[in-house]
Amino acid sequence: MKTAAIIITALAIGLGIGWVARQATIPPPPPPPPGAGTTPALDSLDAFVTRTRGRFEQLRGPTSDQANRLRRPRTPSYRDHLERADSLGVPPLRGESDLTGHLRSGRLVPLVDNEYYVLRVLEHSKPFVVPALYDRVQEVGRRFQDAVLEAGLPPYRFTISSALRTSDLQEDLGRTNRNATSGTSSHEYGASVDLVYTRFSLHPSAADSLDVPFSDPDLGHAQRTATRWANDLAGVYDDRLFGVLARVLGAMQDEGKLLVLLENEQPVFHITIDLPDFDDS
Repeated sequence: MKTAAIIITALAIGLGIGWVARQATIPPPPPPPPGAGTTPALDSLDAFVTRTRGRFEQLRGPTSDQANRLRRPRTPSYRDHLERADSLGVPPLRGESDLTGHLRSGRLVPLVDNEYYVLRVLEHSKPFVVPALYDRVQEVGRRFQDAVLEAGLPPYRFTISSALRTSDLQEDLGRTNRNATSGTSSHEYGASVDLVYTRFSLHPSAADSLDVPFSDPDLGHAQRTATRWANDLAGVYDDRLFGVLARVLGAMQDEGKLLVLLENEQPVFHITIDLPDFDDS
């Protein structure tokens, strides 16, 4: 009995420490500036931060099944990604002249920041993909943002960390990233991108979320502070946004639109263009 009591006490202490640590990661409400609460802008700012945090708390995180079905071995193998890329992408680039030719012919199109996603600085890839993948990424963005808005949150966008790679860039990446395949990558065909699931940002800002007149003297401060806190909250609750993105990508894989691989050593979803009823024979 004494042993059981010790175990129960230890568990209670552990849970208490975990709860305190979790609370420590949640930013406190922004400190009010002088005169806080005296203008509609500052009152609206306080309501926005409180409402956004509450909506995040209500948002479902990913279940283990939702995450695991996008990991090896339950998700399609990397060989499947290569088969789709080889059939639906461009041939691996031999040099800049190949890239220029594919851009002129329209076989590759650029990825640029928009309302659905932002590109991280691409050190080992170039911001180009085949048009079919471009359309799929746009669809991911629309469906992700629709789900976020339906949850009562402001419009967040995800981050793309990798796109088209030349063989030289792939080889260079392999020297520093154990997760990068040592052979041919589906990125070399312009048929794959990596979506970061720990980095989300508001688009374009929280300005539209504050219901105050333009004449309010604290409007600019309130808008800037609301945007900063919305982005901070996205970092605290990135697991909830990860869950939304996982559900969107899982559904699109079931529909035959994408192949999805949740990486183990990097915080990314590796996605490759797919077509319903694909046949590589």
